[in-house]
Amino acid sequence: MERSQIDRVSVADQVASILRQRILDGELRPGTPLQEVPLAASLGVSRNTMREATRILSLEGLLKRSIHRGVAVSQLSLKDVQEIYHLRRMLEIPAVLAAQSSRSDILQEIRSALDGYERSVRARDWLQAVSFDLQFHSLLIRFHQNKRLESFYQKLIGEVRMGMVLVDRTHDDPERLIPVHHKMYQLLTAGKFKQCAALLGQHLDDSEARLSRVMAGQIAKSSAKQTT
Repeated sequence: MERSQIDRVSVADQVASILRQRILDGELRPGTPLQEVPLAASLGVSRNTMREATRILSLEGLLKRSIHRGVAVSQLSLKDVQEIYHLRRMLEIPAVLAAQSSRSDILQEIRSALDGYERSVRARDWLQAVSFDLQFHSLLIRFHQNKRLESFYQKLIGEVRMGMVLVDRTHDDPERLIPVHHKMYQLLTAGKFKQCAALLGQHLDDSEARLSRVMAGQIAKSSAKQTT
């Protein structure tokens, strides 16, 4: 019983990995509907396995499922971006202001996420880079000491994951993304929480501006295809 469950989940994870790469490579564009039955057949897996794979990617924010339209690759509107970053400011900045230098456990995890982020950016592994970036910001939320807020935040950033991969991939100088995270970490460990919050606010502003530009370009391309 347990063995069959493990095998089934393992196959679903592999299918999710294939679809994830197709999405992040741009093969499956934002808004593209996924027909589970033919897709499952093309990959040689059952419909249940495909459904589990799409569930995994839905939790990551890469896919969206609706009752009437089925499953499609997530597509953020400019309004979505504004709302997401508005909430990120409401959650992340107060978290930093509530931080305590005595929470060495969180600071150690932040340092580990920062190291992973730096390695991934320099290797131009955008999927891993974004995962470490989001882990870095998720750890800031832990300073609230509120598990429900942490769960809500995970869903929030799941929606922006794909957009961030696109942003980082098109960045002219990706290593410029590293110093601001280092500076925030240094300010946190020094107990300079107000300065860290101010830097975080600027960082979120810059991130929102880059993502908005990328999403505007995606929307323009999609509209152009529909009119031709």
